[in-house]
Formats: sequence, structure tokens, C-alpha cells
Amino acid sequence: PATQGAWRFHHALEDYGPTPLVRLNGLAEELGLGGVFVKDESHRFGLNAFKGLGGIYALSRAVARELGLPAEVTLEELQAPSVQKEVRNMVFVTTTDGNHGRGVAWAARKRGCEAHVCLRFPRLHTAIRYGVSQAILDAGAVEARVLPLGYDDAVRYAAQQAQEKGWTLIQDTSWPGYEEIPTWIVQGYTTLA
Repeated sequence: PATQGAWRFHHALEDYGPTPLVRLNGLAEELGLGGVFVKDESHRFGLNAFKGLGGIYALSRAVARELGLPAEVTLEELQAPSVQKEVRNMVFVTTTDGNHGRGVAWAARKRGCEAHVCLRFPRLHTAIRYGVSQAILDAGAVEARVLPLGYDDAVRYAAQQAQEKGWTLIQDTSWPGYEEIPTWIVQGYTTLA
């Protein structure tokens, strides 16, 4: 049932479309299999990744929870003028290595609110960090902050920012007491199947 809700939600998005299965004949032959297929998510929402599916679904569910809307909120309910007025004041934050942050930034832009994205790239070349940061900003984030931290510490930093500033954390990892939103993210990913 939960995955059906995500499927219905995504199919209502104007820019949703199924993505193709690409047949890998050479690999199938090499492995002695009748067929090998890869799901090509490179055109999903213009993000070159499936992560937008989880971002938009979880962020929309978080909006619904905050505003007291039904858990299986519809796109139509989210687009009501009274809801849009409230959503514009919401702020979301996440930590990423790249694609999850772009998905959350894109989802926030689609909902008309802010997203702050923390990146952990302590060892990568400056040009790579800049490219990933710029892609997240281009997707809709108001901030893409590179932190000289490991992933777990960067997640803790984003959670702390959410708590101190009254933002909502949309993180794709869970820990005791923070399971609901990561569950929604995974439910959102199931649409690609």
C-alpha cells in the first residue's frame, strides 16, 4: 500500500515519465543469461538520477505532516493556494554526496520552498566539489555548503541545523528516532521498479 501511494503521487507530477530498460546483450551473452537489463534513470526529472523520486515524495509527505494534511497527500492538495502560502515558509536541509541533495533541492523548488544542502567532500578536488555544488544549486537549493567532515558528522551537522533553526531534515539515512522520513524516501524510490 505505501509503495502504491508513492506510485500514484509520482504519476500525478507533470514531468513524470517512465524510464526505459536497456538491454545489455553482450553482458548477457558473456554471463550465459537470456537477458540482462539496466533501468536507465539518466533522464529522470532532468536530474540524471532516480533520487528525485525519494526527495519529492518524502518532502511532500513532510509538508503534509507539518500542515495536518492526509498522509497520502495528493498533488492537487499540495497545490491549493492556502497550502502553497504555508509551504513557502518551510525550510528543508539534508546532507549528500550529490544525487540525494539534488533530489531534495529539486523537490523543494517544485514545492516553492527553501532547501539547504550540506556536502561532505573533504578529499575531492576543488573542481569536483564545485561541480557537484553547482548542480545542487541549479536544481533549486538556496545553499550548497561543502563541509570538511566525514559523512556521519555532516549528517549530524545537518540534523543540528534543523533542530536549531526549525528546519525539517530530509535525510536518506536513519537512526533510532529518525526513521519516518528515510522510510518515505525509500518508498519514493520504489516507483522506478
